[in-house]
Amino acid sequence: MVLPGPAWKTLPGANDTLVIMRTGSTELQDKLPIHLATTMLRYPNSLVFSDFEEDYEQHHIIDALESVSTQLRETNSDFDLWRRLKQFGRAVLRPDELSGKAVWVDQGTGKAKNPGWKLDKFKFLPMVNRTLFEVPDKKWYIFVEPDTFIFWQTLLAYLSHLDWTKPYYLGGQINIGGIEFGQGGNGYVISRPALEKVVSHYQTHQKEYEDFTEGHWAGDCVLGKALKDSGTSLTRAWPIFQGDDVGNMNYNHQTQWCQPTVSYHHVSPSEIQDLYDFEKAWMRDTANTGTITAKTTEV
Repeated sequence: MVLPGPAWKTLPGANDTLVIMRTGSTELQDKLPIHLATTMLRYPNSLVFSDFEEDYEQHHIIDALESVSTQLRETNSDFDLWRRLKQFGRAVLRPDELSGKAVWVDQGTGKAKNPGWKLDKFKFLPMVNRTLFEVPDKKWYIFVEPDTFIFWQTLLAYLSHLDWTKPYYLGGQINIGGIEFGQGGNGYVISRPALEKVVSHYQTHQKEYEDFTEGHWAGDCVLGKALKDSGTSLTRAWPIFQGDDVGNMNYNHQTQWCQPTVSYHHVSPSEIQDLYDFEKAWMRDTANTGTITAKTTEV
């Protein structure tokens, strides 16, 4: 028995949310299709941001970088790929620029040889700015990446216990240079009041944050700084928001036992399919037993 599609979208609280996926042109064809066929079927409201505006498999992809200052886009070498895409489209991408699983990342600096990675840090603040413009009326804004898996029913149950009218910034905590923020790949959630505050702050300090981003390497850290500067500190939500996939979690830490699991990170397309199928069957099998949440348990 397959759970009917509409059942995902009519779960309590589902229509009060907007799910925003951030991806890039160099990884989109490798990582987005599985979400279009699985996880994004669950969401009543969603947006997809990249570094190139296009229509992909009947989904409109928004260019997150369109509102970055003209001088930065035209002169910064990190925008070389963006300028080529703008002029020639996706056909300009070379095989060695496509990320897939082979992209090399320096774990000390986060910098990669892939040109799409160099652009990524500039997307975060323009993305939240455009998100509020496009959909200003939701209670919760849920930001994910292509290697993030969200347990949808569990997340909605978790959010139902929080007051969306207060400024919330929820995520798996990490710290770089004294700035605490929610790691992007874990998924993070921003309430409408917090989103309104950070967007207003960014709009009046755009040059300041663009300068800061140029000298940094982690866009999620830049966003965390802007949220803190606008009055919203991170609500630490690890281990509810996980930084690893299922197979790489350390089950020896009792802090992770019997905690509701909202998200996993570093999840491959095949694992996303498996987790989606698991959640679908699990919701079917527990449909008449009340709200059940996924938990990390001792194995």
